[in-house]
Amino acid sequence: MIVNGVLFPSSLANLLAFLVDPDHGDYSYGLLLFRQVQNASSTYLWNTIIRGSSRNGRPTTSIDLYGELRVKGLRPDSHTFSFLFKACALALDLQFGKRGHGEAIRFGFESDTFIADSLIHMYSVFGRLDDAKRVFDGMVAKSVASWTSLVGVYAKVGLVDDARRLFDEMPERNVVSWTTMIRGYSECNREMEAMFCFREMMSVGVKPDSVALLSLLRMCARLQNLDLGKWVHQFAYKEGIEMNDRLAVSVIDMYSKCEDVYSARRVFNDMPRKNLVACNSIIDGYCKEGKVEDARLLFDQMPTKDLISFNSMIAGHVQSGQYKEAWTLFCDLRVTNLKPDSYTMVSLLSACANMGALDAGKIIHSFIIVNLIETDVFLGTSLLDMYAKCGRIHEAMLVFGSMTQKDVLAWTAIISGLAMHGRPKTALDHFAKMQRAGIKPNDITLVGVLTACSHGGLVEEGRLHFKQMQDTYLLTPKVEHYGCMVDLLGRAGRLKEAEELITSMPMEPDAIIWASLLAACRTHNNVFLAEMAAKKLLDLEPHKDAIYVILYNIYASMGKWYDASKTRERMENAGIKKECGRSSIMVHGGVHEFIAGDKTHPRFEQIQAMISEISRQLMVAGYVPITSDVLLDIDDEEKEHALFFHSEKMAVAFGLISLPANVPIHIMKNLRVCRDCHSALKSIAKVYNREIIIRDRSRFHHFRGGLCSCNDYW
Repeated sequence: MIVNGVLFPSSLANLLAFLVDPDHGDYSYGLLLFRQVQNASSTYLWNTIIRGSSRNGRPTTSIDLYGELRVKGLRPDSHTFSFLFKACALALDLQFGKRGHGEAIRFGFESDTFIADSLIHMYSVFGRLDDAKRVFDGMVAKSVASWTSLVGVYAKVGLVDDARRLFDEMPERNVVSWTTMIRGYSECNREMEAMFCFREMMSVGVKPDSVALLSLLRMCARLQNLDLGKWVHQFAYKEGIEMNDRLAVSVIDMYSKCEDVYSARRVFNDMPRKNLVACNSIIDGYCKEGKVEDARLLFDQMPTKDLISFNSMIAGHVQSGQYKEAWTLFCDLRVTNLKPDSYTMVSLLSACANMGALDAGKIIHSFIIVNLIETDVFLGTSLLDMYAKCGRIHEAMLVFGSMTQKDVLAWTAIISGLAMHGRPKTALDHFAKMQRAGIKPNDITLVGVLTACSHGGLVEEGRLHFKQMQDTYLLTPKVEHYGCMVDLLGRAGRLKEAEELITSMPMEPDAIIWASLLAACRTHNNVFLAEMAAKKLLDLEPHKDAIYVILYNIYASMGKWYDASKTRERMENAGIKKECGRSSIMVHGGVHEFIAGDKTHPRFEQIQAMISEISRQLMVAGYVPITSDVLLDIDDEEKEHALFFHSEKMAVAFGLISLPANVPIHIMKNLRVCRDCHSALKSIAKVYNREIIIRDRSRFHHFRGGLCSCNDYW
C-alpha cells in the first residue's frame, strides 16, 4: 500500500484498528505506523491508538498520547475522554483522571452518557464514592452501565447493603450488574448472600457469563470450599460457557487452594496454551499437598518464570524441610533479572529458623537492608522469629522494637520467644504492653503466655491467665492450653492438681497432655501416676520410644529393677528402639552432627583430647558427675566416661577447638538435655569463659558464668 501510494486515510484507520487489536494484531507495528503518519489530525486515528494502547496493557502510553493530542491543539471527542478515563483506571492515575474530567467539562461533555459511564467506572476503581455519585446524580439519562458502576463503588468501599438497595432500584439489570453485586458480597466475605444472589440471577432468566463465575471461583478458593467450587466448574461445563484462559486459571487456582491438585492438573492439561499464571497455580497446589518433587518437575520445565514461580517453589522446599534446595533456588533467582521481595525473604527466614542457621539468617537480614526491601509487619515478625529460634533473643527484641507496626502475630512471636529463652517475667511484661496497645490476644498468644508461666514456675499467674481466657478474652481453651497448664502444675510438683485438671477437660486428652504428666512424674518420682499416664500414652502412641524410656528411668531410679527390665522387654518385643540423642553445631557454614560415643567425625582425636581436658578442668572446679543418670550395670568410672561422651558435650568440645573465643557456641539437640550435661555445661561456661546456647526440643538454655537462663527449673 505504501509503495503503490494507496494508503488513504480510511484504509489507514482500518489497518491501524486491526494492528492494535490485542487478539490478532501487532501493537508495536501499529504504533510505529501511527508515528509515521505526517500531521495526523484525524481524531479517529488518535482514539484508535489511545484505546489500543490500553487494550495492549500500556495505559500510561494512552495517557501520554492524549497529552500529545492536546499539545498539537486537536479537539478530543466523547470517545477520546471515554478511552482516557479507562486508561487512567488501568494505570491507577487518579490525578490525571481528575484533570481529564475537568477538561471534559470545559469541552461541554459533562452531560454525555458515554463519558459519564467511563467516569463513574474510573472513580469506582479508586473507591471514590462521592465523586462517582456526583457524576451519577448529574446524568440526565442513566444507563445500565452507570447504575452498575455506582453499585460497584458502594460495594468496593464496604457499603454492600447500600449497594444492594441501589441495585434493587435499578430499572434494568444485565449480567454485568448481577456479577457486580455477586462480587461485592464475595469481597465483603458474605458468601451465602453471594450464592443467593447468583441463584436469584438464574431464577430471573439471566445467564451467567465467565466473569460471574470468576467471582464465585475466587470466593471458593478463599474459603477452600471444594464442593461449591466443583459445582461451579460443572455448571460452566453444562451451560457451555467457554473455558477461556482466565476462567481456566481460576478453576485451577480454586482446585489448588482446596488441595485437589489432581483435578487442577486435569484442567491444566486440557488448556491449549499453558500460561504462566496457570503453571504457578499448579506449583502452589503441588507444594500445599507436599508433592514438592512434582512441583519442581513442572517448575524446571517452564520456559519462563516470574517471581511468583520462584517464591512458590522456595516456600514449597521450606515447608517440606528441604532447606538446602530452597537456598540453592534463591541463588538461582539472584542471577535472573527478578528482584526478590518480602515473600521470598519470609520463606528463607523460616528455613533459617527451623535449622537454627544464625549465619544464614544474618545474611538474609543484610540482604533485606542492602536491597531496601520494605520490612512490613509480616517480614519483621519473621525476622524476630528467626533470631529467637536461633538463640539470639536480644536481637529479636531489637527487631521488635524497630517495627513501626505490630500486629497480634508480632506480639505473639516475641512473647513466645521470651518464654522459650527462660525470660518469663519479660514475656508477661510484653503481654501487658500488648493489651495496653489495644491488641487483642488470640489462642496462640495465650499458649506463649502459659508457656512463660510454666518455664518460670509462675503457677498463680498461669492460673489467672488461663481463667482470663474465657472471662476476659472470650477464648475457649483448647487442648494446647490444657497441655500448658498440666506442664505448669507438673513442673511445680502439683501432680494431683494436674491429674484433676486432666479429668475435668471438656475434650479427650491427647498424647501431649499425658506426656507432660509422665515427664513430671519422672522429675518427682511418682510411680503410680507415671504408670497410669504411660498406659494412656501407649493406647494413643504404642510405638513411641520415649514412653518406655521414661517409665524405665522412673523404675530404675527407684531401684525397681524387675519393673524396669519388664518395661525394656516390652519395648524390645514391640520392636521399638530408643531414639538416639543428636546434637549439631554449625562451624564455618557447615553443620556437624554428633551422637553419643560416635567416633566417625574426622577430628575425633582432637575432640577426644578436648573432652579429656574439659574433664580435668571440671574436676578441679568441683564438678561432680551425676552418675545416677546412667542406668546401666557398669562401674562409676565407666559411667563418668559415658557421660562425658554425650552428644552435647562432644559438640561443645568441637566448638571450643573450632570457634574463636569471642563467638558463642550454638548447639541444637533433638532431645531434652540430661541433668548431668546441664550441670557440666554450667561449669564449662564458667571455666572457659564462654557463652553456650543450647536449643533442645522444649526450650533454650543460655549458659554464662556458671549459671543457666532456666535457673535450673526445667
